[in-house]
Amino acid sequence: MFIEFPLPQNDSYGYVLNSIRLDIVDWATRYNIPYTQKTIKYTHRLAFDKDQHYTVFATTWNSKFEYQIVDRRW
Repeated sequence: MFIEFPLPQNDSYGYVLNSIRLDIVDWATRYNIPYTQKTIKYTHRLAFDKDQHYTVFATTWNSKFEYQIVDRRW
């Protein structure tokens, strides 16, 4: 399971990616939640070790960046 943020395919790619990363750091620090992240082409992925952290994220994320929760454990 992971959270996926779409990234633009234009000149604002770097700016948007950096802004998402900064928002993630602020959020994770506020709630003291460890995470991992990586960027693959035009998506940025965020993952947690504990499933309940996805619920915390979904209910507390307050950013202009859209995301989707992807569950590929099947």
